[in-house]
Amino acid sequence: MKTSSITSLILMFLLYISCANEEVQSVKIKGQYEIELPKTLSKADNLHEDASLQYQNLFSEFYTIVIDEPISDYNNLVIQDEYLAENYKPNLTGYSNLLKDNLSVSVKNAKFSNFEDTKINGMEAKLMNVSGTVDDIAIYYQFGFVKGKDRYYQIVNWTELQRKDDHSKSMQNIIASFKELNRTKKKIH
Repeated sequence: MKTSSITSLILMFLLYISCANEEVQSVKIKGQYEIELPKTLSKADNLHEDASLQYQNLFSEFYTIVIDEPISDYNNLVIQDEYLAENYKPNLTGYSNLLKDNLSVSVKNAKFSNFEDTKINGMEAKLMNVSGTVDDIAIYYQFGFVKGKDRYYQIVNWTELQRKDDHSKSMQNIIASFKELNRTKKKIH
């Protein structure tokens, strides 16, 4: 009995170390942004129709997407729509609140964290965690809303709620790794 307990402890320790030192891959999208993802995630194409990046690990139920859109599109929508103009400002706070309110409609029994204001690689950002039920499955989300030079980015990670502890640190690392690339090419003389 002692040998199996020691073996179990060693295996759990090795699993913990392998998760802590998880290998990452750097993914660049359209010369626009770069993000670091665990190598255990692979490219997908069916997670969200508007996502410019979609990665998943079906075995561990871990998903990541990035949706980007021009700041001017959001600002114009808010300014032109009377209801939106009354409820949302044309800034990152308004953008984040609109997305949070839309999410609250699709997630049952949603529990939202407060927004955490931060900077991600020099860009204004808001972080939020959500747990709730989607299609009768308990889900945990981590969101990063980022204001780039002329685009807003939504970095969305999710997993089954029971796997939150397994993936939470990786989700934080993914969001923190986000970088907008310089899209103006320098002339070579």
